Amino acid sequence: MRVAKNEALEMALKYCELGFSVIPVGGDKKPLGEWKKFQTERASPDQIRGWFDHRPDMNIGIVTGAISGIVVIDVEKDGSSEGFPPTVTAFTGGGGSHHYYKHPGVPVANGVRVRELIDIRGDGGYVVAPPSETTKGSYDWVISPWDTGFEELPAWVLENQKETAENDAAKQDWETIFSGDILEGMRNMTATKVAGKMLQAMPPEAWPLGRELFRAWNQKLPKPLSPMELSRVWKSIEQSERLSRKKKAEEPVKAEPRKRIAKCPAPSKPVAFEEWADTISTNFLDLRFASEVALSTVSQFLIKDITNPFALVLVDVPSSGKTIAINFFDDIPELTYASDKFTPASFVSNSANVPKQKLAEIDLLPRLQYRMFLIRDLATLFSKREEDLTEAIGTLTRVLDGEGLNTDTGVHGQRGYSGEYLFMVLAASTPIQPRVWKVMGSLGARLFFLGINSRDKDASELARQVVDLSYKEKEKLCRASTRDFLYGLWNLYPEGIEWNKKGDDQALVATIARCASLLASLRGVVNTWRDDFSGEFKYQTPVIEKPDRITQLFYNLARGHALVCGRTQISPEDIRAIVELCIDGAPSGRAKLFRKLIERGGVMTTSEVETDMRCSKPWALTLMKDLEILKVCSRHEEMGEDNEIRLVDDFGWFLSDECRVLRGLAPAAVKEIIKAPVEATPVAPF
Repeated sequence: MRVAKNEALEMALKYCELGFSVIPVGGDKKPLGEWKKFQTERASPDQIRGWFDHRPDMNIGIVTGAISGIVVIDVEKDGSSEGFPPTVTAFTGGGGSHHYYKHPGVPVANGVRVRELIDIRGDGGYVVAPPSETTKGSYDWVISPWDTGFEELPAWVLENQKETAENDAAKQDWETIFSGDILEGMRNMTATKVAGKMLQAMPPEAWPLGRELFRAWNQKLPKPLSPMELSRVWKSIEQSERLSRKKKAEEPVKAEPRKRIAKCPAPSKPVAFEEWADTISTNFLDLRFASEVALSTVSQFLIKDITNPFALVLVDVPSSGKTIAINFFDDIPELTYASDKFTPASFVSNSANVPKQKLAEIDLLPRLQYRMFLIRDLATLFSKREEDLTEAIGTLTRVLDGEGLNTDTGVHGQRGYSGEYLFMVLAASTPIQPRVWKVMGSLGARLFFLGINSRDKDASELARQVVDLSYKEKEKLCRASTRDFLYGLWNLYPEGIEWNKKGDDQALVATIARCASLLASLRGVVNTWRDDFSGEFKYQTPVIEKPDRITQLFYNLARGHALVCGRTQISPEDIRAIVELCIDGAPSGRAKLFRKLIERGGVMTTSEVETDMRCSKPWALTLMKDLEILKVCSRHEEMGEDNEIRLVDDFGWFLSDECRVLRGLAPAAVKEIIKAPVEATPVAPF
């Protein structure tokens, strides 16, 4: 089925906007007319429209090289792209793939069979581009140039160019060898060396010609070898060269890792943190705090000693703005990677219907390295059946160690990646179900949840937002501000930053550790049941993780927040997110009860829990028992049917004025009394 003219024309004009030199090609992949001039000048949009008016069925070609700023590695069907840095990629009509890389700024020649079934399209070349349909099939984007940026050209391509140039320089030597009298030096060369030199220099399809030249060389010797001996030497060296090439082709190509500190373009305009915060607040006030925590998450890449991924999940009911907050960070290919459909199995693919050589093209993990992974709907993952959910969260737990992932299957054997595969996560989900908390608790939770807590809007506010500046326009402003702020931050620290951890206020670090201990307790796994005869609660020993990892991750987040605020040491302003995360990171019932508990001064009765939580008495008793078992509260039996829970002394700090100040809840006068000055290393303005 032919691609509609409007679709192809629209795509050709988009390529033109990207700075590509576009040419018309036919169904046979050949240019329609003279195209050489487009190696040095680009067709205008009007020219492109004229081509389509004349030939509505034409396909699209892109001239490669400096004119378009790209070099394309062309992998034919059954060729291997394993080890290629993930980049803009298209499937070709013949079943192969095109991998688009940045032009290095030096001439790159076209190359045929630079590796087995691999060609190079550089200066003076062209490729057929999606959505073209040729006689062999259609071209489609796997990763489009609007999904990600163009990666640096792999080093081996330039090395191959150098080798090719050296071989071209040596070509005259071969012509001399096989014309006129044999060179004096060649008289002393053995037949084995000459055969080896010929076979190494020639592609396999030229070996029959090489054999004839080998015979001609032998005939010019004073004492030629016999035909039988000559044939034996040639066959022996040919077999050895064939095995050597096969072994080299089968060697796994080591993937070139991404650089930790991405090279980002300069911002379109400088944006300070205060300006960014004002833009978000003006357009989406309810999303300001969540966006600030997300900004602190991605900024952790700049702190060199951070090696732990941080996974932030924004939680609220549908239509609360979770996706909008994530969209602020989209379209920043150097720093983020977005996916609308995601399964943990895609980190390292073992798809049975994809050849092993092609799997590296679709592996997700190398694409995420040193990027923040944007997942707009994590609820689909959490809705899986229990056995699938356990497997999925188990895989997610492993990759969130930041050390890669290796898998074994009967189809492809062992595949995977080892080393530092640091990435961050910004995801969204509706409220998490209890069964999901249970699985995460058993495997070791790696996700941190933050409630959006969006306001309920009255009818007049809903009416105003309908006639006000559209959501998309406001979102566009926030996206631009976020992109410019992050580009400015990355240009301020192009080599990253060495953090002076000893210079941080140890009292604040202790507060972070206190929050980590609370979260570890609140999200412990408790198995309780009520005895049918006595009516008493029974329970097993709870599974409570050690707070060490959480402490480190919270400290990393606080440092990320300090950095975006223009500081290189943490201060009280960096702790609010930690406090909120340590509460919201617990199962929703426990988190809500804990908030109500500290609002009531650390003491609540059963009836108060029922009222404040709007729940039944059995559920209130269950939640109260959970907090007792987890040693967050102590329980006291009172007269009548009411029980009472009291916050234990270990967590009494959460009732303090200091905690209220850090959460932004205390009156201004109290804030000034409690807030202690924290010296910070000055940094250059944005």
